[in-house]
Amino acid sequence: MNAKLVIVKGCPKIDEDSQRLIAKYVKYAVEQLGLDDTPITIRLLGPNPSEPITTGAYSPKDKTVSSIAGGRHLVDYCRTIAHELAHMKQDVDGRISGPQQEIGGEIEDEANILSGRYTKHFIKNILTDDEKKKLGLGSYK
Repeated sequence: MNAKLVIVKGCPKIDEDSQRLIAKYVKYAVEQLGLDDTPITIRLLGPNPSEPITTGAYSPKDKTVSSIAGGRHLVDYCRTIAHELAHMKQDVDGRISGPQQEIGGEIEDEANILSGRYTKHFIKNILTDDEKKKLGLGSYK
């Protein structure tokens, strides 16, 4: 995996355990999407960034994924990362050209489906019981 995590100024401090869980999640999502050989930069932002995004964004120009981490649960912003990575995969596959429908439509709906699927599978099958407890997820099986 060729991914770099950048914690942008204004993002709340992310402890080492959380950074490890983010890396574990990103590795899983990258493998699922077949992006193993793709250089990836993931930017974690604080709340209310001055960038034109909702909870996350993918920049085809920079090949960069951004996710608001401030004020959100780790699992929530990891899901956003997977959503934006799905857009990266669509881009790598030549499926993104020009402006895309932001709500609904094939490209957006696919990213929503995949990110939800990956997040639920990760929680149920990849996280250890201790990791689930640390995240406040209980013993979800």
